[in-house]
Amino acid sequence: MTTRARYRVEDGRSCIDIRVSHSRQLFDFRDPAPFRERDLDDEAVEYLLASAREIPRKEPLAIVVTISDEPEPRMTPDAIVDAFRTHFRYEFDQIQRRLREHMRRGQVSLAVGLSALVVFLMVAEFVGSFPPGPVREILREGVVITGWVAMWRPLELLLYDWWPMVDERRHIARVLDAPVSIRYGT
Repeated sequence: MTTRARYRVEDGRSCIDIRVSHSRQLFDFRDPAPFRERDLDDEAVEYLLASAREIPRKEPLAIVVTISDEPEPRMTPDAIVDAFRTHFRYEFDQIQRRLREHMRRGQVSLAVGLSALVVFLMVAEFVGSFPPGPVREILREGVVITGWVAMWRPLELLLYDWWPMVDERRHIARVLDAPVSIRYGT
């Protein structure tokens, strides 16, 4: 099944449809905060993010929440939309913070790794002054390799480990930017 077949298109946007009986199903009721600040239900959040991952990036998104049996007094659509925005703004800010901390940790690790590399290369030069023989070569090569192994984690942090966070931030931003409409009925 193609993405186009799975998600309907309305006003040029791929719609992520959420159907619930009542608005309370959208929220995590373990959180005692008022609705506007309440966390969204984990399953609803995962569904939204999984859908955003599935729909190609070039296609704009829309979120359509259909509530079939909302008891009176109804929660206002603005309150529900505000809860979506507040939740995903918080998630976006958290991933931004984690990304900054990750890069800072990577920079500190790089400084430590480079220092260790310099020390091990200096030790390798010192070992090179030992009398020639297989022990000297084994020691020298072992110290050089150890120095480069000390660089492994800093390079991994700075070159590779941050990409999943950037990807997650991109999907959260897509959901955050998507217009949210609340509809009552079936």
